[in-house]
Amino acid sequence: MSNKKINFLQIGVAITFAAAIMLSNYLMKGSEHSGTVMYLLIALWFIPYLYLSSLANKNRKEKVC
Repeated sequence: MSNKKINFLQIGVAITFAAAIMLSNYLMKGSEHSGTVMYLLIALWFIPYLYLSSLANKNRKEKVC
């Protein structure tokens, strides 16, 4: 996978999780679990972010002359 595609995927994932966080805050306004849901979504966001970052690092190491 090219670095350009990885960058677009990272941006897409970040926007998707940002929308999910905003939607969950709106739907759970006033609930005692709204903070927990937000922190859970942030933690879940790290999984694809770290995976895509490792792919980008792997591509950089392979293309070194």
